[in-house]
Amino acid sequence: MATVTYDRATRTFPGSERAAVSALELEVAEGEFLVVVGPSGCGKSTSLRMLAGLEPVTAGRILIDGEDVTDTRARDRDVAMVFQSYALYPTMTAGDNMAFALRNTGVPRAEIAERVAEAARILELEDLLDRKPARMSGGQRQRVAMGRAIVRKPKVFCMDEPLSNLDAKLRVSTRGQIADLQERLGTTTVYVTHDQTEAMTLGDRVCVLRDGTLQQVGSPTELYEDPVNTFVAGFIGSPAINLLDGVAVENGEVLLGPALRIRLRTPDLAGPVTVGLRPEGFDLVGAGDPASQDELQATVQRLERLGSDTYAFVDPEVSSGVTLRGGHLVVRLDKRQAVQVGERLRLRVHPEEELVFGSDGQRVHHVV
Repeated sequence: MATVTYDRATRTFPGSERAAVSALELEVAEGEFLVVVGPSGCGKSTSLRMLAGLEPVTAGRILIDGEDVTDTRARDRDVAMVFQSYALYPTMTAGDNMAFALRNTGVPRAEIAERVAEAARILELEDLLDRKPARMSGGQRQRVAMGRAIVRKPKVFCMDEPLSNLDAKLRVSTRGQIADLQERLGTTTVYVTHDQTEAMTLGDRVCVLRDGTLQQVGSPTELYEDPVNTFVAGFIGSPAINLLDGVAVENGEVLLGPALRIRLRTPDLAGPVTVGLRPEGFDLVGAGDPASQDELQATVQRLERLGSDTYAFVDPEVSSGVTLRGGHLVVRLDKRQAVQVGERLRLRVHPEEELVFGSDGQRVHHVV
């Protein structure tokens, strides 16, 4: 196990004016499972390859266990990489693929056999050691690729979107295997994905990148409940958060339209704001309940029934004057609520569910 430090690590590709990764400051604790997430082109794979030594660092440093490895060759960093494409040798069996790096570094034959057998047992690959990649499923190939990394007993695992080539069901099961494996081995792991569901379920902490710049790092719960800006709020969570334009006025209220106002936990705020409301941040108002100023009427345009939950995609009534960023307003309903497309709903914002952002997109924290 080892610590990993990105000390203002920067990577600018030749001919590019903008850095792919810009002055990244990040500490990964010993034995931690850190997930790096962000949209395509945000620099997450580049940051991983910088750590593995596959991409040069333009400025700044990368340290492993406090040792500066910025100019150290990839083979000398004691970092094992698991690639999206598996990168298995097609003419070798699973066992030979797992043993290849050990043979090249002069590890004794008996020790190689012991390490391969141990990795095969952990990954349930004992029956596949004599099989070549062409006769394996995608999930089996990925486990072989992970076994190749495990046998090296590295200080750090680097995983670059290892599940993206698997189907949805296999991704879920393999995700669980990776989590169990990392917990058992305790190896420091940096895992890159564009899938925020993977990030939320796997990571001890999650690092969110945008355009090569670190936006926020924290536990999955912290990122969901306490995002620092509208980008993190919109990227973390599925379905995505609802963002509404509003104006903060006196008495700690925000006007989201002529007919809708909500009370904030930040009473001294004034001026234009953006209010974030998660799909679970609404209550359905009963037909016999009296009207109130924190109530919104909306028409159901589409329903997604997922078994445990139902998501209603609704359009606020034009008369409400509510300005919504993006498409429909998304509301989570109980599966037992009988709601139909075309139905008009009365919605009320659940108390203290709002996230408020200033005109610059940065989070405005409430007063305790």
